[in-house]
Amino acid sequence: MATMHPERIEHRWRGAKPAVGRPLLFALLLTIAALGMLILLVAGPSLALPLAIGSAAALMTLVGVAWAVAGPRL
Repeated sequence: MATMHPERIEHRWRGAKPAVGRPLLFALLLTIAALGMLILLVAGPSLALPLAIGSAAALMTLVGVAWAVAGPRL
């Protein structure tokens, strides 16, 4: 491993990451998905199995859409 003299090292200034995504929309969509999952957990035992599975899949899709559309970019 080579060692560089401290005076020869370039110091690049890294600013803060720019704000990307839409945090309010992201939080709103995740809140809707969380409330939907809570309702599904409470009402789930009385629902038919295909309806419960479809509802859970729709809520998972909502989380994926929230991340893709409004979420933070890594």
